[in-house]
Amino acid sequence: MRLRRQLLLVSLVTLAMPWAGCQYLRQVDSALANGQMQALEATASAVAARLSSAPRLILPDTERHSRPPGAQLYLNPLPQAPQVDGYGEEWRQWSLPAKPLLDAESNTMARVTLGQHRDRIFLLLTVIDKSPSYNDPRTGLHASGDTVEIQTGGRHFTLPVASRGPASALWHNRARGDVERELRLRGRWTSDASGYQLELALPRTLAAGEMAISVLDRQHSNGGPPLRLASTLPDDGIPGRLVQPLPELQSELDHFQRPGLQLAVVDSEGFVLATAGAMEATPAVRENASWLQRWAYRRLLSRSDLPALPADGMPAFPTDNRDTDTLWFHGPRESRIAAASAPVITRVDDIVERPLLGRVIALQSGDSMLALTESAAHRLWLLSASAAGAAALLLLGYASWLSWRVRRLHRAATNAVDSSGRLRGSFPRARLGDELGDLNRAFADLLAELDRYHHYLRTLASKLSHELRTPLAVVRSSLDNLAMAELPADGRRYAARAQEGSARLSGILNSLSAASDLEASIRHAERESFDLADLLQALVQCYADAHPTQPFVLNCPEGPLPCHGAPELLAQLMDKLVDNAVSFAPSGSTIAVHARCHGDAYVIQVENEGPLLPEGFDRKLFDSLVSVRSDGDRGGHLGLGLYIARLIAEFHGGRLTAANRKDNKGAVFTLLLPNGLTGNAESAASPGSG
Repeated sequence: MRLRRQLLLVSLVTLAMPWAGCQYLRQVDSALANGQMQALEATASAVAARLSSAPRLILPDTERHSRPPGAQLYLNPLPQAPQVDGYGEEWRQWSLPAKPLLDAESNTMARVTLGQHRDRIFLLLTVIDKSPSYNDPRTGLHASGDTVEIQTGGRHFTLPVASRGPASALWHNRARGDVERELRLRGRWTSDASGYQLELALPRTLAAGEMAISVLDRQHSNGGPPLRLASTLPDDGIPGRLVQPLPELQSELDHFQRPGLQLAVVDSEGFVLATAGAMEATPAVRENASWLQRWAYRRLLSRSDLPALPADGMPAFPTDNRDTDTLWFHGPRESRIAAASAPVITRVDDIVERPLLGRVIALQSGDSMLALTESAAHRLWLLSASAAGAAALLLLGYASWLSWRVRRLHRAATNAVDSSGRLRGSFPRARLGDELGDLNRAFADLLAELDRYHHYLRTLASKLSHELRTPLAVVRSSLDNLAMAELPADGRRYAARAQEGSARLSGILNSLSAASDLEASIRHAERESFDLADLLQALVQCYADAHPTQPFVLNCPEGPLPCHGAPELLAQLMDKLVDNAVSFAPSGSTIAVHARCHGDAYVIQVENEGPLLPEGFDRKLFDSLVSVRSDGDRGGHLGLGLYIARLIAEFHGGRLTAANRKDNKGAVFTLLLPNGLTGNAESAASPGSG
C-alpha cells in the first residue's frame, strides 16, 4: 500500500472527534433532561401540596371515597352538542376515552362514553354482539330480548334493543304501579355486523348526579335470564357518581399556569378534574435548520425505548401509588414529553394519613431542551467537522509531501548510475534533518564512494598496463637473449613457452590500453551527418573480402538512411558485432546483416548460426571482461569487444541487446539506433559521457 494511502487511512482516526462530540452531546442532553424532569417534579409537588391543604377543591363530594372503585362514570366536557342519530360521528372526531364494560369472564362486552354540554348529558354505548336478540312485541313483554338498563339517582330505565330506530326508555312508576315511557330521554339505535350502538341524550337533572349502565345479552327473545351481563352497578345496588371537571379546582390550577407547561389534576380513579396550560409545539429556532439536520439531531438524541404518549394526551400513572412518579414519553414527530405525577394526600398529623385524593400530573415538551442541544450540536459538528477536515487535509498534504520526497529519492537513486556503472552527475542532498534527509545523505555518500571506486576500476587497466610494461619488456628481452644461446631440448621448450606467455601478456596489456584509449576517444568523438545505408554496404563488402569462407547478406531498404553521429565509431561497433558472429558461426554459414526503420530510429541486426547464448547472459555479455568463449584464455579474448560496442551505442543514444534466434539455431544482436535528426541523440549522449 502506498505511503499516501497509509497516512490517509491513519487520518480516518480524526473521525473519532465527531463521535466523541456526539457522545458528549448525549451526556449534555441527558443532564438537561434530568434537570428539566427535576424542575417539573418540583412543580407538580408544589401544586399537590397546595391541593393537600385545601382538600375540598379536589373532593367536594365527601361521599366519593365510600363508593367502590369502577362504579363512577366520567362526564367529558363536549365542545358542542352531538347529533343524536346513533352513528356517533362527532364522538370519533373528539377521540374521547371510553369506559369498557366487562362480563363475568372479564371480556369486554361493551364500551360507553359520556359527555356533558351545558345542562344535558350525552351517552354513546357500543355493544359487541354478533348475534343480538331484538325485542319481540308478540311476547307481550316490555323487554324480551337484549336490554340496556340505565339507573340514575331516582329511576331505573329499561331500553329494549332494536336493530335501528328511536330508543324507548321505560321505567316503573311506583306511585301509579305502572310502566311509563320517559320522553325526556331521547336516543337512537344502529347496528352492524359486529353488534349494535346506542346514542342517547337526557337532562342533567334527570341523572341526579348518579348513573349506572348495564347491558343484558339474551340468547333468545323470550324474556329469559340473560346469557351475559356487563354493568357498572356495584353490589350494593347504588349507582356510581358522575364525575366531571371542577370549576373551583380549575380556577385554582390556573394560578400555576405558565408557558409550555400543561397541568392536570385527576382523582383517585384517574378521571381528569381540571387542566391548565398546554405544551408548546416545536420551538421556532429549529425552523432555521433543514429537515436533514433536524432528522440527524433527532436520530442522535432520540430514545427509542420510550413509551408512546396516549392519544388523549394524558399519561396513566398508578392511582394507588403514593410516591412521586416521573416518566418520559415518545410524542409526535419524534419529540419527547416529560411527565411528573405527585400524589395529593392530606394528613391529620405527621403519622396518620388520609386516603389518596388524586394526583397532579405535569407535562412539558422536551423540545425546548432539545433545541438547545441541537444548537450546541450544530456548532459542535461544524467545529469538529472543520477540525477533522483540516486535520485530514493537513495529513493528506503531509502525506503527499512525504510521498513526493520518497519518490524524488527513488527517482534519484534509480537514475544515479547508468548502465556502465558511472554516476550521472551529483546525487541531490536533502537539507532537512529528519530520517528521510539522513537516508538521502547516506545514499549520496554511498554513491560517491561507488563513483570513486568505479573510477579506480576504470583507471586500473591503464595503471596496470603502464606498470607491467617495463617488467614485461625485461622479461621478453631476457627470453630473446636466452633463445639465442645454446640450450638443451627441455630448456628450449620451456623458453618457448615463456616467450608465448609473455606475448599473450603483452597482447592483453595492449587490449587494455586500447580499451581505455577507445573509451576516452568515444567521449570526445565528433558527430556528422552521413548515410547509414552507404556505411553498411561498404562494411559488409569489406567483411566479405576479409572472411571469404563466410557468406554475408545485407537486407537494407532502398534509398538513403540519413543519420547523425560518428560513422567511424559505428563502423567499429559493427566490426565488434561481426567479429563476434564470425568467431561463433560454423564455416560456410551465412551471416546476415538487417537494417530497417522504426519510427525515428533504425534497427540494425547481426544474425549468425552457431551455439545459443547461455541462459542469463543476454545482458551480461555487454559488461567489461565478460566472455563466454571456451578458449577465451588461449585466444586472448578478454570480453572487451561487446563492452566497447555497448559504449558506442550508448554514445549515440541507442541500445544494444542480444538474444537467441527464434529457430534456436544461433544468436542475433540488435542495435536500436536513433537517427539523431530530432535532437534525441544529443540529449541521450549523457550516459556515455559519464
